[in-house]
Amino acid sequence: MILIDSVNIYRYHLRLTSPIAWDRQARTHREGVLVCLDRGGDSGWGDIAPLPGFSAESLTEAQARAEVFAKEVLESPLRTLDLNAIKIPPSVRFGFELALCNLDTATRNQSPQEAPAVACCGLIGHHKNQQIRLANSLVNSGYRAVKLKVGRQSLEEDLNTVHAICEKYPELDVRIDANRSWSLKTAKEFVQAAQNLRLDYLEEPLKDKTELPQLARNCNIPIALDETLRGQDAEKYLKVADVRVLKPTLAGGIYATLAHIEQAIQENARCIISSSYESGVGMLGLIELARKLPEETHGLDTHKVFERDVFRVPLQLSGPKLQPEGSIDTHDLDPSILRRIWHAKT
Repeated sequence: MILIDSVNIYRYHLRLTSPIAWDRQARTHREGVLVCLDRGGDSGWGDIAPLPGFSAESLTEAQARAEVFAKEVLESPLRTLDLNAIKIPPSVRFGFELALCNLDTATRNQSPQEAPAVACCGLIGHHKNQQIRLANSLVNSGYRAVKLKVGRQSLEEDLNTVHAICEKYPELDVRIDANRSWSLKTAKEFVQAAQNLRLDYLEEPLKDKTELPQLARNCNIPIALDETLRGQDAEKYLKVADVRVLKPTLAGGIYATLAHIEQAIQENARCIISSSYESGVGMLGLIELARKLPEETHGLDTHKVFERDVFRVPLQLSGPKLQPEGSIDTHDLDPSILRRIWHAKT
């Protein structure tokens, strides 16, 4: 039985270094909720941060459901850390499961051990005329893999950029993310034109996912799926996915992600842990998940978009190698960033 003495919920509001378009709006801040579970003097923290335009639940809905679930946690002891059987939104499940895992670690009084660094893939967004320069900067900073966003320009412009980066850095793992922007015809043209390049994978290439099996039959580039794996009919497309991009905040929490990793290993598919612009609390949880897949380079390059984080002293959560140490202590968090919005105890 997992007994909780008290629950605190905090709201955070983090300024971005430059606006990012989420849900067709240019956003200057990232908002979310931290949940803190207390038991016998120990605390466990989790991050609830639905991503606008991608999460089914809004932050308002997630916060309301978190408050209801917090009451349930206080009234009824939990039997497991895995909340997968409980009907709560994915971001809320991730936040509470992370808090429970961190509380379990604190309660066991496990001494911190030096954990291996996690390799991180550099992200190159839709920056017209700047993508090659950004690739140069990432390689010079030590990145050995980059993800290049395509689909906003003409196919010819995208191919010119991809060829330029691959030819300049032949040892670089280049990932292409089309964000479901191409027709089957355009995707086939890209595959044909890029067949001699060293591409790590092609992510979510098609507007119409039902055409993915047809593309896969004639594609020599590994296909990665992200959004498609969160649909109700995801099982239909698992055989197409050479690489499975897993976003725990969007996909249903820590234990659902671990189950997906186990299934992928059995099916000889690769898995990449990917962030959804979580705060540092969420990022620490994602890094621990990524350590389950030490041979991969993960999509955790989002933290650099924040001017500051929820911690008093910034953690090293950006760069080609991520290796934060220690556990979260209440005193590590910055009270000027956090606003307590809910509290209850048994």
